[in-house]
Amino acid sequence: MFLQKEFYFVRHGQTDHNTGKIIGDHIDVPLNDFGREQARIIEPIIAALPIETVCFSPMKRAKETKELITPRLQVRHVEIANLTECSTNVWIKMTSLGRNALTTDDENVRSFIEQVRMGVNEALQQPGTVLIVAHGGVHWAMSCLMGGEHEWKIDHCIPVHFSLHENRWKAKRISNL
Repeated sequence: MFLQKEFYFVRHGQTDHNTGKIIGDHIDVPLNDFGREQARIIEPIIAALPIETVCFSPMKRAKETKELITPRLQVRHVEIANLTECSTNVWIKMTSLGRNALTTDDENVRSFIEQVRMGVNEALQQPGTVLIVAHGGVHWAMSCLMGGEHEWKIDHCIPVHFSLHENRWKAKRISNL
């Protein structure tokens, strides 16, 4: 499971790949103009959070989002390879399985979920309250591992606060402060 420590999560901003303008699997693309605007809009929300470490995927779209949402945060930034997005094939299989993804015989799905578990735990080992900037597949796999009653799919640039209540993970979207 995960280290028991509250944290924040943001999925990267929109890319042309997300809109269907680029067809490909697991490609490393930057944000599009709308994705950059999405990140700029949430920057004041992120600046007001009690974040002490920012952890992020090494993919361009996550790095660019991180740069746009954290310019006022004078905190440690840590790139974590295990926060990289899954392939389209893994996404389709994983999401179709729902909670059964944890017990599937599909090695690629199990491998990705384990990768996410390791990546999130690496992030949560960092000092203080952590912000993770990553991908929709990472968020989905985290939600699968955590269980609970919250949305497993989130849109771009939606800050989410994860916290423990009575040993159960709760996720709450942050719209404004």
